[in-house]
Amino acid sequence: MKNLKIAAVSTFVMIALSGCVDKAPTTGDFMRMHAAEKKEVALDQKEMAKDWDKGSALKESGVKLVKHGEDLVKSGDKDMMTGQNEIEQGNKDIEEGTRLMAASKQEFKETYPNQKLDLNK
Repeated sequence: MKNLKIAAVSTFVMIALSGCVDKAPTTGDFMRMHAAEKKEVALDQKEMAKDWDKGSALKESGVKLVKHGEDLVKSGDKDMMTGQNEIEQGNKDIEEGTRLMAASKQEFKETYPNQKLDLNK
């Protein structure tokens, strides 16, 4: 693309200069031709630099997002393991508590058969 622009500018300048067959191109004409080429190159380079800066900023923000996401996943994994451990412990506590309550009630009934446990009965 860049080479095409330079070739087009050069061709245009040469055609314009060849129309003046009487006069050979002057040093000023060559200076203008080189300036036109340099201007195209400078514009291309500025565009490339803009793209580089944009890409660099995107890459930097992407690295930060990946790091933050990884931290969230690690934290989430840790929270899930903690939650599952609490659920398991809770289920064990419920089972043990139910067993202890039933055993206590049974022992009370056997030890004190004439006493009521329910106030409503």
